[in-house]
Amino acid sequence: MIVIESGGTKSTWVFEAKSDEIQAKETVGLHPQELSVDKKNVIRSFINDNNLKSETVYFYGAGCESPEAKVKITLFLEDLGLNVIQVQTDIYAACLAHLGNKKGVVGIIGTGAVAAKFDGEKVVQQTSGLGYLLGDEGSGYDIGKRLLQAYFKGELSLEIKESIEAYFNHKSILHRIHEPDGRMCIAGLTKTVRQFSSEQSVKQILAAAFSDFCESALKPFHTNSPIHFVGSVAYFFKVELAEALRKAGFEMGEVKKVAVFGVFDFLSSENKG
Repeated sequence: MIVIESGGTKSTWVFEAKSDEIQAKETVGLHPQELSVDKKNVIRSFINDNNLKSETVYFYGAGCESPEAKVKITLFLEDLGLNVIQVQTDIYAACLAHLGNKKGVVGIIGTGAVAAKFDGEKVVQQTSGLGYLLGDEGSGYDIGKRLLQAYFKGELSLEIKESIEAYFNHKSILHRIHEPDGRMCIAGLTKTVRQFSSEQSVKQILAAAFSDFCESALKPFHTNSPIHFVGSVAYFFKVELAEALRKAGFEMGEVKKVAVFGVFDFLSSENKG
């Protein structure tokens, strides 16, 4: 059995090796709208290198809400010799990882941002997740965008400005972010944000981004339950996120960097049961 969790930037594969040892490896992201021949070649090599052909697959990824998206991922993986059992959303995986078959609210904050209410079997309400053009407040992309806005407004220290310019190899920032992978490039600026998270200008960016997440993603739930999170941004900025939740009247639950290990454990126990 292989459990795959994929965001916009990378995918994590957890599987049982021949030695009965559980392994986890990362490779390229598999978003249904960003599949390509190059990615297929990378995954083909990955499958061959790890002897995964014909294995059963449970796939959970960003952008997998629609039947069409599920079909795209299924055909992509089955064409590579895998046996796809399930394709579901990344938010469904986050719910499984934290809640199993219990009720609760879970958020994902990584490259994108979304939150959902889970009834123990399915997602019954979902908020935010409108994509980077219309929403995703608090996401890696949103935080990176806010950092660039502050850069162009001259609101950052010289040290942060120099770090941003080095990130873009001292070339045109506006040109770079309008390339096909510009969204990922902007989201990558969270590394710079993390580096300078103690500076007041960056603290303000994080506070505003997570406050907007609470307003758009969490307020509609009207819940008193702890909010659990999955995602690299939630994980690395858990202190700032927890403070934003507190100010908005919510309680921070558990935070996992990825959902895939929790999902693997849950499915393993369910299959054995």
